[in-house]
Amino acid sequence: MIEVRDAKKWIQNGARRVEILKGITLTIPAGQFVAIVGASGSGKSTLLGLLAGLDTPSSGEIFLDGVPIHNLAETELAAVRGEKIGFVFQSYQLIETLTALENVLLPYELNVEGSGIAQARRLLDEVGLTERVDHYPVQLSGGEQQRVALARAFVVAPPIVMADEPTGNLDSTNGRMVLDLLLERNRKAGTTLVLVTHDPEVASQADRKIVLRDGMIVEDTLPYTGPSAVAIQDQEKNG
Repeated sequence: MIEVRDAKKWIQNGARRVEILKGITLTIPAGQFVAIVGASGSGKSTLLGLLAGLDTPSSGEIFLDGVPIHNLAETELAAVRGEKIGFVFQSYQLIETLTALENVLLPYELNVEGSGIAQARRLLDEVGLTERVDHYPVQLSGGEQQRVALARAFVVAPPIVMADEPTGNLDSTNGRMVLDLLLERNRKAGTTLVLVTHDPEVASQADRKIVLRDGMIVEDTLPYTGPSAVAIQDQEKNG
């Protein structure tokens, strides 16, 4: 679903080049939940931005579902983002002049033909905001705003959801609720989930943990890749 080949990111400051990512290579299969962790300044959010097509690498290649996004024009990149990625920001990024329902509908209206109202209402119901559909962001708590942001990320049923510290601004109760909603989407819909976090508890829920330090991957803990429980049971039944 996601493939990165020697991706680097740097900023040129006069004669000085500041290296942010120093050559990232990784593959994320469809349906996997990956947590990207590391200290502040390690390059986590920069990497997530590259994976989401919100930024472009200085060198290297990035493929989303087989599409090379590292060399696309912005209009083409926007189309890929709209079709394949739901993004959840730490600071919610809701439009203040739109209601909860209108915020959730926005990606649908930009990327899908037809009416998405029924889908948006269903998602707001799923995240526990049935009674808040006509409220504006200023009328919602932080946890409620983040749940609106989740519904917005899910509304076009993207195959990939990316989240940058989605629980970072929330208390433990709301943070747990947001994480549960992301996990439910990952497990029930088979959505590939890539999440940046500082929280060890959040990272412990992932299938795979990638640790960054100074712009490089220093640890990549893969999930169990042996035969599944179902496969083992089938083997036992067949002798």
